[in-house]
Amino acid sequence: MKIFKGMFLIMLMFSVVSFGFCAEDIKVRGDKTETIVKQKLNPKARKKLLKAAWRTASRINENPIKLLNAFHRSFFKTLSYKKIKHILKSLYEMHGKVLKVKFVSIDSVTSANFIFYTDRDYLIPASITIEPRRGRITRLFFKPPYQEEVDIEDIKSKLEELPGRVGFMFKKLDAPKAEIESINGTEVFAIGSTFKLYTLAALVEGKHSWKKVIGLKEESKSLPVGELRNWPEGAKLTLYSLAARMISKSDNTAADVIMDYLGRKNIEKRLEKLGCAKPKLLKPFLKTSEMFKLKSSIHIAERYLSAGLKERYRILDEDLPKIPLDANLFTKKPFEINRIEWPASPQDLCNLMDYFRKKNDDAALGIMRINPGLNAPKDKFDYVGYKGGSEPGVLNMTWLLKTKKDEWYCLSASWNNESATLEEQKFFEIMQSAIDFIGR
Repeated sequence: MKIFKGMFLIMLMFSVVSFGFCAEDIKVRGDKTETIVKQKLNPKARKKLLKAAWRTASRINENPIKLLNAFHRSFFKTLSYKKIKHILKSLYEMHGKVLKVKFVSIDSVTSANFIFYTDRDYLIPASITIEPRRGRITRLFFKPPYQEEVDIEDIKSKLEELPGRVGFMFKKLDAPKAEIESINGTEVFAIGSTFKLYTLAALVEGKHSWKKVIGLKEESKSLPVGELRNWPEGAKLTLYSLAARMISKSDNTAADVIMDYLGRKNIEKRLEKLGCAKPKLLKPFLKTSEMFKLKSSIHIAERYLSAGLKERYRILDEDLPKIPLDANLFTKKPFEINRIEWPASPQDLCNLMDYFRKKNDDAALGIMRINPGLNAPKDKFDYVGYKGGSEPGVLNMTWLLKTKKDEWYCLSASWNNESATLEEQKFFEIMQSAIDFIGR
């Protein structure tokens, strides 16, 4: 349930919070750098930003050295010299040497976004902040590298190579004749916090006022991800604020507060209308705190799994509230991902995204676009709505996309592995390639 919280949490680790794209290339021929389009920025500040980008790019090699020449000393308070060196070396080993740098956008005189182009045809997005005096780097985020020139068959092939079970669907939503590419498109997979889209849709379908104020109750608090669990009991939030946190930050407490407000069975009775082909599999519809508690005790998990549906509801409503939440008890390895989770197929999730498209609720669509998941260039897409989910052995990423050609698409992929943790970065790279394919 560590749901795409920036993907990797620390500076220099990969982040999924995307940034705006604009047209500006820096082409390198030997030691010559050519600016294609100039932005309004002090030339001296511009030069410092570009120099910082190349300081970083040049250290993506087999033996990164002289890091103190590139990074401000304060940077090493967050991440060790050894760790930075390891990350830069790993980028080189996986993606190659940087040959070209592209200015993507400039946030300020000390902060800009770049794309690094490698000799293995990978693109590495990087966001850099410098200190103004000498231009040393104080903040650096790498986002998932990807290959630009891939087709849908390449994407499917790479997904199929992943160990475990994989589901995938790429679907054009508004075409008279649907364009669909899929892998196990109707098979169900554990989807982690992507289930929160069903909770958001239940708010829309029930026509609840986004201005409705809800008081935070202690019994509604869950485990991370999310900050609301640390808020005082009685704190007041609107449904809009709760839903925005639930989707964009995957705040588990926000999700459970909304579920307590709506009622479990009121969500369940809407599942079929929301495009779920096998709604019985999602019953009982678990709160996040319930999932954590069930996976924290083999005894309670076995009792729950051996019970009939009526008894499962009773266990959730009467027994689990007596069990304290303890993050230390939650397993860090895949555990019952096929039986204690939120199952849905890629087709189910594309049906759900199509529901949001057709419903055209401004608030819901706005909430879904706060965190786009991966890089979706603004010059290629008019709308990017996203929700992802994960726990040990589980990954899902699902998008609703509208291109500049006024075409709507759903992109959804799930990866489950009961016997091993997942190499998240591989999955992110494949999905980034899929987004880029749609945006061509």
